[in-house]
Amino acid sequence: MNKVLTPKERLVLIRKGNELFNKGEVEKAAKIFVTTSYKDGLIRVGDYYYFDKKNPLKALHFYIEAKYEKRIRELTERIVAILKKWLKEG
Repeated sequence: MNKVLTPKERLVLIRKGNELFNKGEVEKAAKIFVTTSYKDGLIRVGDYYYFDKKNPLKALHFYIEAKYEKRIRELTERIVAILKKWLKEG
């Protein structure tokens, strides 16, 4: 059975996640942000993978978790354009 976090527990975890993210421990921070459903943190992790690591598929995972429609739409449109191009070339 999953334990429900109290608001205080959630806040403490989010602070820890932010601390880890700022230290560059993105994977550990991401786990906390997913656990706490912390939208802003999930978007920052998504941005890290999208802009810094040039990994749009991994970024998309975090944008979906955050329900960040703008970036989800942007990435899916890019993916569709790439697939269309590949199909035309093939």
